[in-house]
Amino acid sequence: MSRRKKAKLEIKEDKDEKSSLTEQGFPETSDKLKVSSNEKKAGQVTSGRASVLKKEKKDDLKKEKDSDKQEDSELDDPIIKDLFSGLEGAAFQSRMPFDKLTSTEAACFPDIASAALQTIKVFLNIRNRILKMWLDNPKQQLILDHAIENMEQPYNSDIPLLKRIHAFLERNGFINYGIFKRLQPIPKKKYGKVIVIGAGIAGLAAAQQLQQFGLEVIVLEARDRVGGRIATFRKGNYIADLGAMVVTGLGGNPVTTLSKQIDMELHRIRQKCPLYQSCGVTVDKDKDEMVEREFNRLLEATSYLSHQLDFNYAGNKPVSLGQALEWVIKLQEKHVKERQIQHLKSVIDLQEKLMANERELVRVKETMQEINVKVKEVSNLESKRDLNQEFVYRSGIRDLNALAKEWDQLKVQEKEIEDKLAELESSPPSDVYLSSQDRQILDWHFANLEFANATPLSNLSLKHWDQDDDFEFTGNHLTGM
Repeated sequence: MSRRKKAKLEIKEDKDEKSSLTEQGFPETSDKLKVSSNEKKAGQVTSGRASVLKKEKKDDLKKEKDSDKQEDSELDDPIIKDLFSGLEGAAFQSRMPFDKLTSTEAACFPDIASAALQTIKVFLNIRNRILKMWLDNPKQQLILDHAIENMEQPYNSDIPLLKRIHAFLERNGFINYGIFKRLQPIPKKKYGKVIVIGAGIAGLAAAQQLQQFGLEVIVLEARDRVGGRIATFRKGNYIADLGAMVVTGLGGNPVTTLSKQIDMELHRIRQKCPLYQSCGVTVDKDKDEMVEREFNRLLEATSYLSHQLDFNYAGNKPVSLGQALEWVIKLQEKHVKERQIQHLKSVIDLQEKLMANERELVRVKETMQEINVKVKEVSNLESKRDLNQEFVYRSGIRDLNALAKEWDQLKVQEKEIEDKLAELESSPPSDVYLSSQDRQILDWHFANLEFANATPLSNLSLKHWDQDDDFEFTGNHLTGM
């Protein structure tokens, strides 16, 4: 849901359900310069190096501008053109599977759905060809006679089937919709009366279709204007769209056809969208990207709560997306405190080990001093040592060697513990989940999400707010000219 996400154009294929029709004739879907410089210090950057950096920066800006020019017009993009071309592109743009019947088609054409594979193949070829005829010229009504006239052989041999398919596509709004030149007049005889409540884009489109089908239509609107959420603010020379100013992808979007019908140019919205602090300074890029990643992680966490854990009700009341997000944030804050506690426990544990090690070093040192005194007393005797004295001397030397080894081992352990302590103290966990600035940036993402859904997050159902994700249009976000 982020402002910078580039939606990739793709055709979703269900490999498990793919029909064997592909084998029998349907083709398968084919598969800044970054210049970084340290802060300028007197005498450190030569004029030659500075000129190189300036040249590289200019080259970067030129490449960026050229890239923007190349990507500006979406309909001129060769990838887009290829995606929408041919019979497969016509089916994709009409949000219909290219190589199989939809459930609606199967219900309306039971004789075809239960027929042999070859008959289904003929049906799909006729359907896809009629869709392509309409999309190739959406400015003019595609009447049945033109469909029959332009249908390739041998698919024009079954006229009754062709008539049924044309009527089905027209009745269900796959062809002859939007703003186009009618070649046949609207039926004068009215077959009934219909009241459409709301003169938004959906209400107006429904009223137009019903009127074309020969019904008498009345549209009721509570406001003093039509358009619903589509509204334009005008004051003097200032004009601003307040709704529906963004086309959220061309793939499968009827706005693509409407834009062709009214010769509206669609241009890709550039991905650059720097955020500014209240003081007017831009937000650091790394911080901006970090918070954006966290925002997406929060949405994934709420999706897991809803769809995996079925945590959609609390106290017999439905949970909102806003509630779930705040709960996840509180859990993250709790997790931060737990990590702090665990960090302090680790520090205390190492400090206790270091103290125990120090006590052992003191014990070894004192023991070595005591033994050393005894050894020196025996070794300084002027007369020859007797058997007991010799035993004291040699056992003392042996004990001193053993204690020296133990001392060395304790010093190694001391160094290891001190290194671990230094590592822990140099990289303590964050004492907050989000700083005040992080939370401001996160709130911007929440506000952007509210704008996209046209309501506060507290009004959005956790369970159902993203139910249309599987049906979203594909492609870049665009704006009209």
